[in-house]
Amino acid sequence: MKTLPFLLILCLYLQIEKSFQDCAWDTCHEIDPDPDVITAHLIPHTHDDLGWIKTVDQYYWGGISSFALGYPLILFITAKPELVPVGVQYIYNTVIDELLKNPDRRFSFAETGFLWRWYTSNGDYERHQLQKLVKNGQIEIIGGGWVQNDEATSHYVDIIDQMTLGLQRLEQIFGNCGKPVSGWQIDPFGHSREMANIYAQMGYSSLYFARIHYLEKELRLKNKTLEFNWNASDDLGTQIFTGAFFNDNYGPPEGFCFDSLCGDDPIMDNVDLEGYNVKQKVNAFAEHIKKQAAHQKTNQVMLLMGSDFQYTNANSWYVNLDKLIKHMKTYSSEKIRVIYSTPACYTKAVQSRSPKLSVKNDDFFPYASGKHSYWIGYFTSRPAFKGMIRQASSMLQLAKQLDVIADLGPEDESDLNILREASALVQHHDAVTGTAKENVTRDYEKQLARGMSEVEAVINDFMSGMNPNGVEPKLVICPLLNETICKPISNQEEFSIVIFNSHGRYYNGTIRIPYGQKSATVRDANKNVIESQVVETFKVDQLKNADRSLYEIHVLVRVPPLGYTTITVSKGNSIVNVHSKSRKKGDAKVEIQNEHLIAGFDAQGYLSYVTEKATNKRRSIRQEFFYYEGIDSKDDQPSGAYIFRPKTQQPIAFTSKIALEVVTGSITNEVRQKVNPWISQQIRLPKGKNYLEFEWIVGPIPKETKNPITKEFITRYITDVQSKNVSFTDSNGRQVMKRFFGGATSFDYLDTEPIAGNYYPLTSFGYIKDGNDQFSLITDRAQGMMATDGVVEIMLHRRCFYDDHFGVEEALDEPGKDGNGLVAIGKHIILFTNVKASAVQLRPLVSENFHQPVLAFSKNSEKFEFNRKLEYSGLTQELPLYLNLLTLEKWHKKNSLVRFEHIYHNDGPESEQLAVAESFNPKNLFTNLDILSFKPLLLGANKQKGSSKSIVSKTGSFTIRPSEILTFEIEVERKGT
Repeated sequence: MKTLPFLLILCLYLQIEKSFQDCAWDTCHEIDPDPDVITAHLIPHTHDDLGWIKTVDQYYWGGISSFALGYPLILFITAKPELVPVGVQYIYNTVIDELLKNPDRRFSFAETGFLWRWYTSNGDYERHQLQKLVKNGQIEIIGGGWVQNDEATSHYVDIIDQMTLGLQRLEQIFGNCGKPVSGWQIDPFGHSREMANIYAQMGYSSLYFARIHYLEKELRLKNKTLEFNWNASDDLGTQIFTGAFFNDNYGPPEGFCFDSLCGDDPIMDNVDLEGYNVKQKVNAFAEHIKKQAAHQKTNQVMLLMGSDFQYTNANSWYVNLDKLIKHMKTYSSEKIRVIYSTPACYTKAVQSRSPKLSVKNDDFFPYASGKHSYWIGYFTSRPAFKGMIRQASSMLQLAKQLDVIADLGPEDESDLNILREASALVQHHDAVTGTAKENVTRDYEKQLARGMSEVEAVINDFMSGMNPNGVEPKLVICPLLNETICKPISNQEEFSIVIFNSHGRYYNGTIRIPYGQKSATVRDANKNVIESQVVETFKVDQLKNADRSLYEIHVLVRVPPLGYTTITVSKGNSIVNVHSKSRKKGDAKVEIQNEHLIAGFDAQGYLSYVTEKATNKRRSIRQEFFYYEGIDSKDDQPSGAYIFRPKTQQPIAFTSKIALEVVTGSITNEVRQKVNPWISQQIRLPKGKNYLEFEWIVGPIPKETKNPITKEFITRYITDVQSKNVSFTDSNGRQVMKRFFGGATSFDYLDTEPIAGNYYPLTSFGYIKDGNDQFSLITDRAQGMMATDGVVEIMLHRRCFYDDHFGVEEALDEPGKDGNGLVAIGKHIILFTNVKASAVQLRPLVSENFHQPVLAFSKNSEKFEFNRKLEYSGLTQELPLYLNLLTLEKWHKKNSLVRFEHIYHNDGPESEQLAVAESFNPKNLFTNLDILSFKPLLLGANKQKGSSKSIVSKTGSFTIRPSEILTFEIEVERKGT
């Protein structure tokens, strides 16, 4: 009989424990059945940028920097203009304190990067309090990513990575309550269809944001369509409930900001004291609620109670919100119910009313906050930083793979996390966009550079693990290879290079190696001499670094999938014959060619045509550089970090003839152009390829001593494609979006900014086409693109001398290395062929371009190669053309996380035979791993997706649909390497 009380106590304990684990979405208020009652959901929240005006560290600690909270709220402190009186650590501290006082109170936290920082900086007691509030439903974790990533300039691989990092850490802290259901992208400057697709595939039930084009906002208010279902993928049929906020920002109704940073009156409810204002406040609040409800399809309204870095003093908020809820019941005659709530509870309430929602099929680019305020400058702002981010991402994918293949230890995992967190950080919507202050951007670059340098240690430990009997000369990575600089080998006649390939297919391409000699012999991993070409370095005044090598060795290499190969360079016996000549401006036309193409240049030195040898089809193409002059600060809306606003519709051309240098040889055939002191370019036909490479060097953009003029440099490709003002751009590197010059699909277009209003984000690729031909362009970083009939325009670089009045309070005037202005180096790949061939080739080429080979150097070839495996593939076979190994990284315990992606989408009739479901069996795919079991997961890797049997057959094969990404946690057993 004594066991009965014990069992009762145990059951009671378990029931209490269970009640403490009800997540926010399980603890929502009962829905009022009266259809005439408006329910106002108060959403206390804070929006905390991981860097912008201050660095991420300064924002967390409350450090000192120049101050502006910015759009939509701008506040200046005249007494101490250098002080920003906010610290994210205090926001967490005071919010937790206030929630513990009253179980009815709610709060919503986003930005896992800050949450993780607070959690790891505090002790067990503070951590437990936060966990308690999440697990009893008072705090909803929203968004879930490390940051709120940008949606125009972030690549889908980086978005998935930063979301996965955030979700993994949240689950680690909060369990099931750390698996968000509410997408929260309230500050990015426009919204992509692929981002909605990613959220949908991660299992989110809703997506909320603030910024949409002002004309679309007007239309949605009028039609009561602020809330809608977003068709996020035609191939997959994914949809997500989406809400755009009623206000033009993510802050509270006017007059109801109770933060220490605001100047609104508190609610004074003591009738005996001067300033009593309860009735006035309640009536004003009720009027706003009714006004907002009149523009929505249900009787549920969301009121955002918070904004940028608010709740440093949470008490001032909750005291007033408590009063507002209390007195609305007493003093308002309206049928209005005010409750504390969270985004998930609001979504539940709306969907309980089963409203008939409209469906959106396009995206929200470009974003304009006014007639002359098109937020498209940031598509290109800080081009060198954007390129660095893409390079870091490629290195991160490689490092994660090496970690799995060689089963590296905790120290390497720690090194890897430095790059993982840095890469996630710079996806923030004020980082990759180039819209932070200069000193903040330098901090981002510093963190990214540190992370990239740690990959060097991972590579060396990988090589040691794969070659336990090898000698230990260290491999080094040279981050300035694009400037022909590699200091560790600058004086070496002989050295080894290990070329890593993170792609699931063979890399067949040309690498360029800085070298100090006129001749060289190159051997492959089997010690066979392979074809190479020594070329004089392109000498331009823009790159004055004394460390630049005099020569480059061009080598055609074949690198195994998920593996590496080794080549050895030694001094040659004779001077390699490089056909190189310069010609003056008056010379005749020039042609270069490779196995597939002939590129012709006219007498002025401009590219004129491309001939496809297989079909003898000659296509007209002219490529030129121009620049726009941006409107300056005398106007109410100048060009700046965010905004592009040119003075005229026509850019200024660089019309002078170009002196060409022509380089021909067995590996490389290229034309070198010096357009002017600020622009140089190499146009090459890589060996064995049917595309052209344009490697551009732009900058420093000139600056006048007095009254400097903003300049925005572009390149134009003028073709004979009859595209009729229709173009196509990628959505975060994945889906294709159809674009119309001078038109919009969701509202009536107004031609207030004829140029800026027709720019779209280009993350990876874009194209124009007609019934026969397609001109496709692939970038190595995010840029802005505009297209008219047969013409593609890409913005390359910007230098703006006036702030655009959206909070940065600093001109986009990058000083560069020497203080005279930034020099940016980048590359375009041009595929110009028939429509059918383009459908086959474009997406594999885009995937290959993302997985750029990583080169690591050893200056002691003999020691390095002794008793060492000089070539290795982590795969037993090359992946089929349609399949991309998107992710391979260590996961829980000894398991690994793997993602497979079908790269083809149904982009049109040309791709119908490519965009089909395919079956694949990865059971024996990995060279040193046996896959024992598959656990299917949603894209975020934090939730199971059905059962293993429903996705993976008994033999281990799965079917993957066009554009689908399949995510698995795999249990593996190691084989010998």
